[in-house]
Amino acid sequence: MAKDRSGYIYQEKIYFGAVEYADLKGNRQSVKKRAKSLNQATEIAENIANDLRKELGDRAKLSETTISQKGDWVARVTYTDVQGKRHNIKRYAENKTDAKEELRRLLRQLDDRGENAIEGDKLTFKALAETYEERKIQPAEYHDDRKVRGLRSYQTPRGYLRTLVSYFGSRRVKSITHSDIEQFKQDRLKATLASGKARTIASANRELELLRAMLRFAVRQGWVARSPFEMGSPLISKADEVRRERVLSHEEEARLLSVCTGRRAHLRALLIAALDTGARRGELFKLTWGDVDFENRLINLRATTTKTQRGRAIGMTSRIANELQQLFEKSTKDVDQLVFGITDTIKTAFASACKEAGIESFRFHDCRHTAITRMIQSGMAAHLIMKVSGHTQPITFSRYVNVDDQTARQAASALDTFNSMAMTANGPESVN
Repeated sequence: MAKDRSGYIYQEKIYFGAVEYADLKGNRQSVKKRAKSLNQATEIAENIANDLRKELGDRAKLSETTISQKGDWVARVTYTDVQGKRHNIKRYAENKTDAKEELRRLLRQLDDRGENAIEGDKLTFKALAETYEERKIQPAEYHDDRKVRGLRSYQTPRGYLRTLVSYFGSRRVKSITHSDIEQFKQDRLKATLASGKARTIASANRELELLRAMLRFAVRQGWVARSPFEMGSPLISKADEVRRERVLSHEEEARLLSVCTGRRAHLRALLIAALDTGARRGELFKLTWGDVDFENRLINLRATTTKTQRGRAIGMTSRIANELQQLFEKSTKDVDQLVFGITDTIKTAFASACKEAGIESFRFHDCRHTAITRMIQSGMAAHLIMKVSGHTQPITFSRYVNVDDQTARQAASALDTFNSMAMTANGPESVN
């Protein structure tokens, strides 16, 4: 907390150094320059006079003078921070009454929220972004296989951050309102992507989620009293997002795997693993041979590679075991070697494979949707599927449960059976 705080108001004096003189044509002229003090004003006047004598000659008639006049009203607060450094804060006001109010506000900020509240008055969004990136959007750091700082995927949030900085930039954080954020959302939805396609609500929501996190961080630091997200109706609506429900059929799967040959041969085992385990792309990319237990037919995902930071084991289907065994025989058998050998991306190879197989609107992440949907259709209990897929919250898990035509018909058939049993047991008059 701030110590030895004190405050007062005063009206500034403005000083000028001035010289009046007659030019070569005999016309009266004057030169005036602002100074920080009376002594400086005197020096400025002398310097101006000396320059004019050089220009006009020694016979020039010059008159040196200093001018003082009343300036702005100022509220001034001084205090000592926790490091023992003395601070001097000044805020300008239009009149004496406003200066008194500003002084009361500054002192109240110091008492209620500490010295950071004073710093927050002039904090720009760009400065907030730099601090937030330095502390939050950094590569992940681990201790005993647990993430203690940073993000595994930090490049995408950095892209969102650049967008936010380009929009709010030099704006003071305390001046950003709920309406400003609402306008940002509308502007982003109107702006098309580089491909010319319309931006999705989900895309805008990811940027808004980062902005909300930054403003909550500013509140915790004491730079602002309250986040503008809390000062109006909700600005982020997950319900408005269009959920992907793309599930690969077995016939489509066969076509896709059939084109994973030659330069795309490395995709085959990866796709089968994704379709039969429901593991995330990053979890599969980081899989090493030390994580594969052929004897017990298990794939052990380490906590350092999973999104939830919790390790889990996934059983191998026969075809996964067969594909991995073939890869292992061709490998160096180093336990630290990546199973699928992917260090960059498969975006180009995957897109070309889908195109050749005639499969549209399918992303690699949809393999996860497909795997979970197939597990549901197989009759596996939802809580067991969550253990395999790594979901910790039912609401998140439910987004991946896709009802296809077959499941919809199964539900209708089950309801027919239930209704029929009820009518048989209780008589037709009991069913409306």
